[in-house]
Amino acid sequence: MPRYYFQLVERNGVLDDLDGAEVASLEDARKEAQRAIREIAAEHLKIERKLELTSIEICDEAGHSVASVTYDEAMDDILP
Repeated sequence: MPRYYFQLVERNGVLDDLDGAEVASLEDARKEAQRAIREIAAEHLKIERKLELTSIEICDEAGHSVASVTYDEAMDDILP
């Protein structure tokens, strides 16, 4: 299984994923990024903290960006 890295892109910089995760496909990696954005947003709502996350950049094992999931994309089908 390929390993993908999920870089958290925030308004003031990028938080690197140093471990990555083995995911069956790029489509599954995109779904995982969507879930992660939703979970992070939910946690920020619970603690009443401003969300700085704008997207998750998905990189392959060579460090190349292969996809990106924005906050808006992740929330598109659950928010009006």
